[in-house]
Amino acid sequence: MTLGERLYLLRSRSPVMKRHPFRQSRSTFVDTPRGIFTDSGIWFRTREAWLRSYAGEVFDREPVDVIIAQAELWLRSAQALTLAVLPALLLFIPPINAALASLVLYVAWKCLSPSFVSRRLVPIFRALDFVPLQAIWYIVLMSLAAINGEYVVLAVGLGGFILLRWGVVRSGTRPIVDRIQSTLYTLPAPDHVLRAFIVRAALSYRITIPDLAGIEKEIVRNLKRRT
Repeated sequence: MTLGERLYLLRSRSPVMKRHPFRQSRSTFVDTPRGIFTDSGIWFRTREAWLRSYAGEVFDREPVDVIIAQAELWLRSAQALTLAVLPALLLFIPPINAALASLVLYVAWKCLSPSFVSRRLVPIFRALDFVPLQAIWYIVLMSLAAINGEYVVLAVGLGGFILLRWGVVRSGTRPIVDRIQSTLYTLPAPDHVLRAFIVRAALSYRITIPDLAGIEKEIVRNLKRRT
């Protein structure tokens, strides 16, 4: 059975996909020798067994799929934040300036957000990442632009929404984002974010992780095997 087929079966069987979007969400993933692959396409270069060996007490309090879901959400936060900010900018500054400012915001937050992981911000980004809410936000503001005859604003807003939602901005900025992140972090961004959420969960439950560096060593060792 291929990886894609396994993910499809997990997605179809998992009841968490029907959970309310603003409640605590869980991730659907496949644990393979190459690492953890989620149904949203994120690759963590670690294994569930490795995580449990270093932070098993944390996962006794908070399931591993919940913490992975938080990391997934954080890794998408640049898109969610930019989608929320772009229409607001279009209300106050010229469309081209709004587009450029949004692009700068996306790249900056994508590069720096692994350094600012926060469990308290997860509910906010979960709301911003909720597609129906994004659609309502754009429909309202783009309708106002159309009523007022501001067709450039309308075009920039709709274009930005499509480019962000379809992943065009993510793909186009990936080379520069990857280069900047490689200079800022020892681990790949997904693993850096996942480790940060594990650490913050441990702190919130007052749990001591005895060998935190061991997680990083295992990930780096796994990376070297694959290169």
